[in-house]
Amino acid sequence: MSVARNVVPFRGLTEARAILQARDPSVLRQIAAPGIAAAIWQRAPAKEFTDWIEALPPGHLPRLRTIADVGAVESCVQAACDMMGTPSGTMRDMLAGDIAALAFIMAEVMQSPLLHLRLDAISTDACRRFHVDNMTARMLCTYRGAGTQLAQPGQEQAPQDVAPGAAAILRGTLWPGQEATALLHRSPPIGGTGQTRLLLVIDPASEHRPDGFVH
Repeated sequence: MSVARNVVPFRGLTEARAILQARDPSVLRQIAAPGIAAAIWQRAPAKEFTDWIEALPPGHLPRLRTIADVGAVESCVQAACDMMGTPSGTMRDMLAGDIAALAFIMAEVMQSPLLHLRLDAISTDACRRFHVDNMTARMLCTYRGAGTQLAQPGQEQAPQDVAPGAAAILRGTLWPGQEATALLHRSPPIGGTGQTRLLLVIDPASEHRPDGFVH
């Protein structure tokens, strides 16, 4: 496990800007540790899965925006795949099962069994400005294409990419306590490249914003 801690005063509060990374899913449960702004579960998707999802025509990538109980997430993803004509089989089941597993972790970490789930197929510069989300916390996982970019304030010209397949929980501005969240993030600029990302976003349902950004 690697920990980068850099906690400094910020408008009279302590500042959370450190990124905690590990190859074990338990790292996601440490998002509440002092000074931590992002917890990232470093994962490398199976080559077979990567080849499958990269080869899918963009029009067959699942799209989904729904509020669901954590126990219904897998069936919701399968229904979204049916609607978009995503080919059935082992790889599709792997995608739905993985999203359900991440939803379970997010529900446990945030103590919110009701979640807002988004699967977005993105081919534009959806949200290219660095920012902090106006919520308690958000989970992100990019299944296809470039991952979310992280940056410390004043260092936006040298962002850190979250690898495809990695699962990240990022604190937002509403994180409780006396720590102000300073770590910034954005959707990687891909406009004009011909790329299409598939991004998973999981929020506590109580903090759902209809006009929420993609990342």
